[in-house]
Amino acid sequence: MPTSIPLGAPIWADANTPDMAVDLAFYMRLFNWSSFDTGEQFGHYTELCLGTTISMARAVGGLAPNPPADTSRLSTWGVAFHVDDCVQATANAEKLGATIVSHPIRVGDDLVYAAMKDPDGGSFGLFEPMSDHVGFTAFREPGAIVWFEYVYDGAPVEAMQFYAELLNWSLKVPGHDEPPHDAPYVGLWTHDEGVVQEDSAEFGGARMALGPEVEMKPHWLVCFGTDSVDLTAAKAVDLGGRVAVAPVDDPGGRMAVLVSPTGAHFTIMSTAVPGRE
Repeated sequence: MPTSIPLGAPIWADANTPDMAVDLAFYMRLFNWSSFDTGEQFGHYTELCLGTTISMARAVGGLAPNPPADTSRLSTWGVAFHVDDCVQATANAEKLGATIVSHPIRVGDDLVYAAMKDPDGGSFGLFEPMSDHVGFTAFREPGAIVWFEYVYDGAPVEAMQFYAELLNWSLKVPGHDEPPHDAPYVGLWTHDEGVVQEDSAEFGGARMALGPEVEMKPHWLVCFGTDSVDLTAAKAVDLGGRVAVAPVDDPGGRMAVLVSPTGAHFTIMSTAVPGRE
């Protein structure tokens, strides 16, 4: 297998952008990232990394310019999950009630990718790696993704049944001895022969929407690690972004929801997250 990232787990995250220059400046200064443009052949898709040289770079995610037919579309972050056969996984997803947004397409010699919407309308991707040069190489550290969260105006266990069946996940409802959540919640784990794996296999959660989120479509939130949620939130505002949810302590640690200058919502979260390391 080209990657050590478990099957079914998040393997990549990226955002579209109507203004590459604005977004690159924002994210690179916010998280001290470097960027590597893949060139005209791949539509100037840009890889975002920790590290300043190609030899030292570790991939965090990507940024893609909006297509010419939809240049003004607001930016959003999305997540793709690791599958061993993208064509088969896409067919399985459709049978389970998903909608195909773009059919599986091979990207160079590196991967096969399909864009989907789950039965509740949430966007996600299916990603079949074909080389060891793709997927996250930085994870669960400051400046990298530490968590994924699905936000849904309904029972999260019900919404996650689709993913559990498609990607072989385990769902874990918090026990009575765990810190309470503000809304119904379920933990998400990669799954191995019917047994929940070690703690490192827990990659995210799903929760019921709260407040203004109720008006939003179901969606995946990408959560980046930081040593200081409060300082990073303040820095985002200075760089032209805004704060959608002010820094707050939740059962997993301190967090905030930010919005990029071009409209992408994302979360920042303390990297010392109990049960999420």
